[in-house]
Amino acid sequence: MHKTFISYHHSGEQKLKDELVNTAKSKDYFIDKSVSDGDIDTNLSEDTIMSKIRTDFIKDASVIVVLVGEQTASRPYVNSEIQAGLWGNNAVGILGVVRDDLFDRIYKKTLCTAPECNCGVELKTPTPLLKEKIPFLVRENNLRLENEKSTYPHYKDSEAYCGIYRYSTFINDIEKYIDEAFEKRSKVFDIKKKNDPSIKTISRPFGVKLF
Repeated sequence: MHKTFISYHHSGEQKLKDELVNTAKSKDYFIDKSVSDGDIDTNLSEDTIMSKIRTDFIKDASVIVVLVGEQTASRPYVNSEIQAGLWGNNAVGILGVVRDDLFDRIYKKTLCTAPECNCGVELKTPTPLLKEKIPFLVRENNLRLENEKSTYPHYKDSEAYCGIYRYSTFINDIEKYIDEAFEKRSKVFDIKKKNDPSIKTISRPFGVKLF
């Protein structure tokens, strides 16, 4: 398995993070660091902040696992950690891992009825809650397929640059999903690398309201 940084909301997903690390075949795979209040001067430029996070916290990581709970998407430090991992010309692999109870509210099961396909395969269809609960760069890169392939009418998470998986599914085969995220780094994806201005980050803790 590959060196992995876990980005998460500490007061919400600490138990899941600890369980994940203790379940993996080796704890040495995980970089036990995270950006906290006071670690970085919020008055620095965004480029400088991204550089500091890459150098001081996730330098050795080739994959970022984003543990997603109720408040993760609104946490400035999580959003900045994700962006730092994708920053520059050597983006890390990334995947979102959503706690089970939230996953069941973010997605609903439907069947494919698209006229061009109509294959009847079972799909996980996003609900309006997805935009609120899934961090911006996780959901954006879940729509980015290799060689700009269309996501219509449906696609698998294994095809997207950032797969989004249920926690209980991920923890049963941690190495498989981390390897999958790592291998996508060598393929051609039009990765979304930067948070939109409305997203809360270290340099924009309140975001910028867009009208």
